[in-house]
Amino acid sequence: NHIYCCKECKTPIAAKKDFIDRCKTLVDGQGFLFSAGFNVKESHVSERIMAAVEDDTNIVRYLSCIKCKAYMGWRYEYCENKEHQYREGNYLLFPNNLCPGK
Repeated sequence: NHIYCCKECKTPIAAKKDFIDRCKTLVDGQGFLFSAGFNVKESHVSERIMAAVEDDTNIVRYLSCIKCKAYMGWRYEYCENKEHQYREGNYLLFPNNLCPGK
């Protein structure tokens, strides 16, 4: 199982080798941070205030599966909090929306 797929349609979304870290977001629960994602459509840039850190504003692009349009997570464009700037350019995907691939 070297890839993660969309739970709804089984389209490959991320590779296990690109996994960076587990991230907690209070609103959406736990997420997996990846350095790359594929077969996802990115939304327009959006401002998102993270509930996990007070006054932590991030600029993100929401991600959906390119095949079935299921919500996958987001990609960080900019992180205001200096401790989270390592996330910039990376993909936060929600494990509840993923399944192991072959």
